[in-house]
Amino acid sequence: MRNLLAVFVCTVATGWILCQPALGQTNLDNASHPIQAVSDRIHDYNSHVVPIAAIGVPGTSDANPFIAFDQARVDIKSQLLFVSSRSSKAVAVFDALTDRKVGETPAIFAGVGMDSPHSGPDGNVVAGRSLFAGDYPSTVRVSDLSASLSWPPEVAEIDTGGMFRADEMDYDPADHVVMVSNGNSLPAYVSLISTKTLTIMRQVTFDGTNGTPDTSQGGIGSVLYDSRTNKFLVSIPEVGSDLTAGAVTVMDPVTGKVTQEFSGLNNCMPSGTAVGPGENVLVTCDPGFPPPDPDLFAPRTYVINGRTGAIVANLTQVGGVDFGAYNPADHHYYLGARDYFTRATATAASPVLGVIDADTNEWIENFPTGTNAHSVTANPVNNQIFVPIENPNSLCGTLPGRVSVFTDAQRRDRE
Repeated sequence: MRNLLAVFVCTVATGWILCQPALGQTNLDNASHPIQAVSDRIHDYNSHVVPIAAIGVPGTSDANPFIAFDQARVDIKSQLLFVSSRSSKAVAVFDALTDRKVGETPAIFAGVGMDSPHSGPDGNVVAGRSLFAGDYPSTVRVSDLSASLSWPPEVAEIDTGGMFRADEMDYDPADHVVMVSNGNSLPAYVSLISTKTLTIMRQVTFDGTNGTPDTSQGGIGSVLYDSRTNKFLVSIPEVGSDLTAGAVTVMDPVTGKVTQEFSGLNNCMPSGTAVGPGENVLVTCDPGFPPPDPDLFAPRTYVINGRTGAIVANLTQVGGVDFGAYNPADHHYYLGARDYFTRATATAASPVLGVIDADTNEWIENFPTGTNAHSVTANPVNNQIFVPIENPNSLCGTLPGRVSVFTDAQRRDRE
């Protein structure tokens, strides 16, 4: 499979490209195109990941390539994919079933700043028919998806009161609350926003008081709503001044009280989290590249029990991950490992899409991606995995950056 990645078959159609290794799967029938019949005979059945398409990003072009982005997220209910595109200063909207472009928000976000804390859009989430997206400086922009999908108008700007971006977020539909983190502020804090009034109900600073961990050195990594416990999980890369001590805290969405702290996630710098099967939660680790100490912060990924915080698995085959996603269709975790490195003496990161069996919590493989490929999201309805890829990249060279679409090859071959 790896040896075939240098050559691709791409078909351009209104900004959409079917992108496969040569002799790989296409949407063309065998009789008309014998290349498909050949591919069926040579397919690498040892690989679980196969790229099947690449989608151009609205607002980008050869003159303005897709080089900067943050979160990609599939909204399962609407079957829409949202990508925070800093290159186009907007959130791009795609049909997650057909892999076609739908539109984008107005280009009113900060775009590419001096670094991520000064850039936008950032995290995004759908709450009902509203799209929430973080921006710099410290702003949550709300767009009305019921008015238009091709150009959803902004209906609110919510100031979260900080100096840097409003970043990661998630939605609690039971209590109609969106939690947003100002993770780059030190100490970091979260805002609980009512989706009914579009106002901030309360803010909680993680400064070591009132049951919160001290985030004055490392900020906040991510926030996640777990419907099984009706609580938010907040990942803490560094507790206090101990660089090696990471944690995940549990917060009540109504009171804003921290009810539990899951410690022991050491030598990790917890970043993303994803709800897995049973009571499991994936916790990704990202010390950045180069890490503070390549031996101490060697690649690592945790799986914990979301109720007790007990460590279920400690995997060392993949790390340097910003976002992780669980796909219940194939029972796999997918990890956007842009800062993964293969040895302590490495002078450059080796970005990959990591794959973990969520039933056994065993690593499956690392599939090469490209620079800054840190975000990943899954659509269980069609068993597709979406990974934004910045320009330039050989995965599909005719587009100036794109969203790459993958699937589980072994599951597809069984169907």
